[in-house]
Amino acid sequence: MDMSMPPAGLKSALFSDSGFSDQSRIQSLMEDIFRHSEDPMITLDDRVSVLSQVLYLMYLARARKASSIAEIGFSIGYSSIAFLESSPGAQVTSFEIHNEALAKSAKEFIDSRYPDRHHLIYGDSTHTVPAFEAPRSTDGFDLVFVDGAHEYPTVKADIANARRLARPGATIVVNSLTPWFKWGIGPTTAWDEAVRDGIVTPLEYVSNACAVSRIQGPVDRAWAVGQFQ
Repeated sequence: MDMSMPPAGLKSALFSDSGFSDQSRIQSLMEDIFRHSEDPMITLDDRVSVLSQVLYLMYLARARKASSIAEIGFSIGYSSIAFLESSPGAQVTSFEIHNEALAKSAKEFIDSRYPDRHHLIYGDSTHTVPAFEAPRSTDGFDLVFVDGAHEYPTVKADIANARRLARPGATIVVNSLTPWFKWGIGPTTAWDEAVRDGIVTPLEYVSNACAVSRIQGPVDRAWAVGQFQ
């Protein structure tokens, strides 16, 4: 992963961190979990936008003081690293549809580095998220990251189901608001409807890790941050 140049921008109104101080450490962790996967079917994504998003998620979780975090979509574990690195006390619950070698090896790496701080639930999120019972000691998740299946009905259900598991006023991040790509149409439509219906209040729109007034493409990565109502 050749990322000798620092993340471009990484600007947000929600936190003041620049991203430069933690870049090397987070980059190294991303390389380590990738090597641990040993999956010949995937390649290392070395785009600066990937590292920038991981740094953004870490700083966001830290700024929002999120100690109980859920993510819908686990894959290779990059976002889990972001959230677990945000605070020594952060606990992360991941929902992942695939229980294949990639997710299992990523889970091994996460458990070895962050013992007893990560919970992985396999299965279709439209079933596993509503069936999940949060520990009695919590009032719900502080932050939810939606980055699972990209079909509109699934993203819509993920947002609604995550709201039921989140505490009042919790932070939500919805990834892949990139309607110029086929896989970005569903998340964008579901997000826009959640805002229209008063489920979510937008806090920030992000294009390649830089806050923008509205997302315009094409760019590699775009996401939205909001607050559940």
